[in-house]
Amino acid sequence: MVLPLSTAPLERIVCDGLPEVKSFSMSVSAEEAARTASGDFVIVGSGVPAFPGQATTITASGDLLLTGYVRDVNTGYSEQDRTLSLGFVSRTVDMIEASAVHPSGEILNKDLVAIAKELDSYGVGIETDGSSFPIEIRHKLMLGETGFSSIERRARARGALLYDTPKGRLKIATKPEGIHAGTLKRGVNILGGASASFTEEGRYSETQIRGQQSEGSEKQHLRPQTKVSDTGVTRKRVLILPQEGEGTIDRMRKRAIWQARRAAGNSVTASIPVSGWRDDNGRLWAPNWLVQVDDDFLGIEGVMIIKSVSFQQSDKTFAVLSLADPRALGGDNPRGKTSAGYGAPGVIEAEYEDE
Repeated sequence: MVLPLSTAPLERIVCDGLPEVKSFSMSVSAEEAARTASGDFVIVGSGVPAFPGQATTITASGDLLLTGYVRDVNTGYSEQDRTLSLGFVSRTVDMIEASAVHPSGEILNKDLVAIAKELDSYGVGIETDGSSFPIEIRHKLMLGETGFSSIERRARARGALLYDTPKGRLKIATKPEGIHAGTLKRGVNILGGASASFTEEGRYSETQIRGQQSEGSEKQHLRPQTKVSDTGVTRKRVLILPQEGEGTIDRMRKRAIWQARRAAGNSVTASIPVSGWRDDNGRLWAPNWLVQVDDDFLGIEGVMIIKSVSFQQSDKTFAVLSLADPRALGGDNPRGKTSAGYGAPGVIEAEYEDE
């Protein structure tokens, strides 16, 4: 059972090769490829016991939180004491910031996962949730482009999320990883300061995806189009987007569904502070995991997905969960009591049009 804030046990945070931790915070998101952390540390003796680029792992009561590097070192002193503050970043940072190194800059007849592995110039490592992806006839690396940027262009068209793991690897996923044990409930484990937002911004009654195929001269090759309707939008609002890569109807359908689902999912969001860092089974809160929420003050009753987590510990231990309708990260309609006004996308219809 999750304990109230006043009795939630402190996590034992250990940063390998570094001094004792005084306070700590970390942010991890299903929409970002590198988690970050920072902390205040005990410092004694002469010199500074850390340097930028130093490899480390961070654990919480034995569970891995981050594998990466010291990013920033800040130290100082007054007449009374000395200070040491360190910032950290996941090892995926090199794939995000440094240019991909590839002998030809062109990858032929490989799927998204194989492309990602070929563009992993710095040995970060690629993981997947087991999803399969279509073969890309040709993938071109832009001059100076990072591996992450190049992969992300393809991921958008394939309805895939890119985020890092505690081991510092890049993960490619198309669905939620699981559901956390227990329920987030007002008056039980939801702390004061919770909030929710309901918006129509970014939603359209119809989303059209238009593309082109590299071979063929018929209309379905030159001017393919597919569309999806969002029944939760009651007036006409149309969004037209180009298809990244080969414009086959199956791929464009998936792109249209992904776009409409994410827009519908992001229309219902919540920020919920909770006591402790773990669910009812002791699992650390994690992005791209589902959780049951029951908060009558916020008007939310149903399953939501964790978009990001902010872990905090000083004299107390708590986390702030950024939640959304599961469709925001490619999940299914939650069909809870809060979802009535946010209907799932309707029937998908492929069209072929003359110019």
